[in-house]
Amino acid sequence: MDRRTILAFVLIGIIIILTPYYMELVVGDRPRQPDFSELPKSNLELERRRVREPEQKPVVSPERQQEPPPAREEAKQIRDFTPKPVYVETDLFTATFSTAGGTLKSVVLKKYSDLDGNQLEIIKPGSSALGITLDDQSFEHLEFVPHREHISITGNEQTELIFRAESEGKTIEKRILFQANRYRSDMTLTVTGADRNSRTSLLWKGGLADTEGNPEENSIYTMVVTSAGGEVDQWDVEDLGPNGDPLPSGTISWVGLKTKYFLAAFILPDGRYEMNMTGENSPLSLEEHYETEIVAETNDTPLTLGLYFGPISYDLLRSQNQDLRGNFKELELDEIMDYGFLRPIMKPVTIVILKSFLALHNIIPNYGIVIIVFSILIKIVVFPMTHKSLVAAAKMQELQPKITALREKHGGDQQKVSQDMMKLYKEEGVNPLGGCLPMLPQMPILFSLFNVFSGAIELRQTEFAFWITDLSQPDRIFLGGFEVHVLPLLMAVSSFFQSKMTMKDPKQAAMVYIMPIFMTWIFWSMSSGLVLYWTMFNVLTLAQQKIMEKTKTGKKSLPHMFSP
Repeated sequence: MDRRTILAFVLIGIIIILTPYYMELVVGDRPRQPDFSELPKSNLELERRRVREPEQKPVVSPERQQEPPPAREEAKQIRDFTPKPVYVETDLFTATFSTAGGTLKSVVLKKYSDLDGNQLEIIKPGSSALGITLDDQSFEHLEFVPHREHISITGNEQTELIFRAESEGKTIEKRILFQANRYRSDMTLTVTGADRNSRTSLLWKGGLADTEGNPEENSIYTMVVTSAGGEVDQWDVEDLGPNGDPLPSGTISWVGLKTKYFLAAFILPDGRYEMNMTGENSPLSLEEHYETEIVAETNDTPLTLGLYFGPISYDLLRSQNQDLRGNFKELELDEIMDYGFLRPIMKPVTIVILKSFLALHNIIPNYGIVIIVFSILIKIVVFPMTHKSLVAAAKMQELQPKITALREKHGGDQQKVSQDMMKLYKEEGVNPLGGCLPMLPQMPILFSLFNVFSGAIELRQTEFAFWITDLSQPDRIFLGGFEVHVLPLLMAVSSFFQSKMTMKDPKQAAMVYIMPIFMTWIFWSMSSGLVLYWTMFNVLTLAQQKIMEKTKTGKKSLPHMFSP
């Protein structure tokens, strides 16, 4: 969550809670060819292969590595070779590996597009994943021979990609299991011929691509995410520097790199792994470079882990609890999602709102119309609370002449004024907090709506109508060479008329103009989906106030409520 959004939360929250008090005041208040003859013949045989569970105690070094890691010696080649690409194509993505180190070079997601309309590459150019080192010896440039150079699967099909390499009496084998309809894959790494006490490392070098074409925003959202010892943490470049925070301790469940919408993660099934992380950035280009290392003692025991390269979507992240062989482990990968502050309260509210929003989209295909309908439904839900708040505020306004008289009677004696005011409230059956207390239960809904509309990948590159071509980005039109965001201006107009209708006292005249300007500033660079929702809600609130004016308690001027 960036600083502007946090500031928006704080300021809007202050407005919502303190508006009734103000009204009272102004009225009076991110080699040789190996032998593949013994490879399994079918996926069924693959699934029958099991690796015995290690019995190592979890070890994670909490100390920040102050010195750069020593240079690693390159493993000796049996023969010269030219690196070749190896492709794995599923229904969801195309992964490109290199025979140099058997490293992953590219993941192109088929169901998402880049800014030019092409299938989306999520790996930053020049990055490398799944490189291997053994103690101080690097295998990242050693020839890894694949058993196939192109694999294509569809539906529920599973298949393995197998790489083998040999160097100085050691044999390294990577087996990566894919399923066509899953973003997850499962890898087994076996090293034979190595010293029993050797340590094997799996590396991720580089980062994720800036998929949104906004380096500044990408820098804000890009970070390393970890789950260790039952705690989920986020680490930006500064946190991973020489003077950064200590690394987490405890059993590592997963470690990944996320951007606003996408995640690359290593999922670790047991507690034998350690991790090291470093990060650096270029202040001029805003580019960030991360390195993550997963380390475990070899002990003649294969290393197993899961891999996830895909979107940050609640249901997808929850589904990663089950690996491709049907084993279940609670990962809590969804904890990387932005639920805002007060997480124990905000998370369940956000999930309910998100699932309701997506369920509505199953009926209505246009997300813009979904937002409009959703705003109506939310208005219906919060109507009783808003109504109660408006009625309470109206009663307070009815007491203003009497309160003014008390102030005149006691002059500057604030103690007597307060005593008589409390007595007056009791006699009239009025709660001075009645205008703001009904608004408090709405706050989790308000903040959850910010989280959903500002960060939901389901809104990414979704069109509404007219000039609104991406509900996850600010709406844009160009007038005279200047970029103009129309929706915040429309929202300001609706806010102005709402204020104009309700603020009758001359002392409130400035607020009629100040509040629309303030809200325009807050929402100017926010997603058009969020601003569309807020504008629609303003219109609905205007309608509610009209209805209130026709009721017995609403004949008086009602204060302006700036929230759902």
